[in-house]
Amino acid sequence: MANIVNVVLDIPIYHSFDYSLPKGMQKLQSGVRVEVPFGKRKSIGLVISKKNGASLNNNDKFSLKEIISVIDKEPILDKSIMNLCEWSADYYQYPLGQVIFTAIPPILRKGRLIQSIKEKKNDCIISNIKKPIKLNDEQNAIFSQIIKNLNKFKSYVIEGITGSGKTELYIKISEYILSQNSQILIIVPEINLTPQTVQRFQKYLNYNIETYHSSLTESKKLGIWSRCKKGEIDIVIGTRSSSFLPFKNLSLIIVDEEHDSSLKQQEKFRYHARDIAIVRAMKSNIPVILGSATPSFETLQNCHNNKFIKYELTKRYHKTALPKIMIIDTNIDEPIDGISSELEKNIKSELKDKKQILLYIGRRGFSHALMCKNCDWISKCHKCDSYMTYHDVSKTLWCHYCGYRKKFSQKKLCDCQENCNIVPVGYGTERIERRLNDLFPDARIMRVDSDTITNNKKLIEFVDKTNTGKIDILVGTQMLVKGHDFPNVSLVGIIDIDSGLFSLDFRGLEKTAQLITQVSGRSGRHNVQGKVIIQTRKPNHHLILELLKNGYKNFSAKALVERKEASLPPFSYIALLRSSSYKKNDCQNFLENIKNYFQNDSNVNFFGPAPAPIAKKNNKYSYQMMISSLNRKFLLLKSYQIREYILKRKLNNIKWSIDIDPIDLY
Repeated sequence: MANIVNVVLDIPIYHSFDYSLPKGMQKLQSGVRVEVPFGKRKSIGLVISKKNGASLNNNDKFSLKEIISVIDKEPILDKSIMNLCEWSADYYQYPLGQVIFTAIPPILRKGRLIQSIKEKKNDCIISNIKKPIKLNDEQNAIFSQIIKNLNKFKSYVIEGITGSGKTELYIKISEYILSQNSQILIIVPEINLTPQTVQRFQKYLNYNIETYHSSLTESKKLGIWSRCKKGEIDIVIGTRSSSFLPFKNLSLIIVDEEHDSSLKQQEKFRYHARDIAIVRAMKSNIPVILGSATPSFETLQNCHNNKFIKYELTKRYHKTALPKIMIIDTNIDEPIDGISSELEKNIKSELKDKKQILLYIGRRGFSHALMCKNCDWISKCHKCDSYMTYHDVSKTLWCHYCGYRKKFSQKKLCDCQENCNIVPVGYGTERIERRLNDLFPDARIMRVDSDTITNNKKLIEFVDKTNTGKIDILVGTQMLVKGHDFPNVSLVGIIDIDSGLFSLDFRGLEKTAQLITQVSGRSGRHNVQGKVIIQTRKPNHHLILELLKNGYKNFSAKALVERKEASLPPFSYIALLRSSSYKKNDCQNFLENIKNYFQNDSNVNFFGPAPAPIAKKNNKYSYQMMISSLNRKFLLLKSYQIREYILKRKLNNIKWSIDIDPIDLY
């Protein structure tokens, strides 16, 4: 009989630990939590396997520590979730224990008994059916094809122009699946998309619908996790962390806005929720649907290789034409605080017609930095290689990288003393908001960024005010434009697109094309044709010309040819090795040594090391090195070998990480 268990802990160690079972615990199952001695303390672990100790020699047997106690009567994680965690740990080069504990609600990571935690009883959203969902001919054709193959794994891609009714198609497919006592997971990139998605689903479906995201309380997360596991929730609409939720009868996964970089975790366990969803669907033998108006190049290439099945929606659901796009050359029409005269004129016209306006700017705060025109002082963070953003509302200079803040005092900022001439550099949401208030004092203006939308309640209020016509002008960051459906918005303004046109990242133009298309798609979705105004100093840039003339589909086709010629993803596979240290030479030499040790392998290429985009953050220097291969297996093998090489060296002066399939290089 097995008397030794293999246990993983929520610690940054890549191997598991053996513990002996006291008498009476031999029936312990994999997937239960246990309390174990670890060093001089007690820790919570999870059993991943059992084995017989007969093969161990006596010294090994006597050296094993015993489990202190068993917390769970039954496994809290089933084999499917355990297998998914094991795959994720292997692929993303991350400790299995920390991956597994990611799949467990925070309360349970602390060793609490499930029975001792008071859960709010089923408070899922249950809607009354108001009317049946209606599909157009394109949607019906896709619906008919997909429901033919719901009992096996297939990856579907729905590429639909903005406003084409992808969500309505999701609802119709969900309605069909839920009639068979099944469950559905819908993954969205951001928390701010969950309330609106729920509202649209509950408008048509009389089923239990829950949301799952990081803003929920720990007890709320546990309640959803537990009811989902029991099959008491029909639809979960969640952000990337919902990828690991347990389901009793999961039958479909939908990933909306699959191109969005927010689906990739950027710290610690750097997984991509879209790819986890695909692997989970494959292991569960169920279909997965990826939806976007601007599919990622990886997804488009998988469609080209017949790994995914792609369907297209070419017409807007409410039969309105795509918006007219106007390019403003800001070399000629110089903006004042971000607003050109042409944009001002169009805003005035839309306000007169009682229409809503949406203005996008990619930065919160008032300005990118402050500078003195007399002595050339600029607001640079003393801890980082970055500028401090000025927030006028709080009169604060704020480094968005390390979090350092200081109060704005004009007399103490530079060496000019009384003669200083401080001016803002660049635009942020606050600066645009102030200009709009000056130009249109009677307009109801709302700023939407992470400074104003700080919780789910404020998010719901913002969506409700917008949809009920209580707001005239919306100004905000990407939080405002991702996937939202605002029926009354007829004018969209992109304040400044130029930074995206000259990105050093090879994905820079792809992301900018997606952003322009997605932001433009917020205009004129329901009743009348909308208008989009793009302000730029480069009106003849090839990306802008290609998008306006031929659309995202043709732009992406041409860009993929260029990627192939350069052997860049999706035609190759990359990992990013990052290092940081208080000494600049230490982190650079660390990467140089790795490159020198491994670079003779002809199956992989090394690029760098080079300083990270923010070369100094919170007093630590950062370097990075890209590893590339034409074969995914070779890349993963080399990443594993590098990881083991680093672990054996036991360096205490270096922090490092491996990012498989990185989204952001710069």
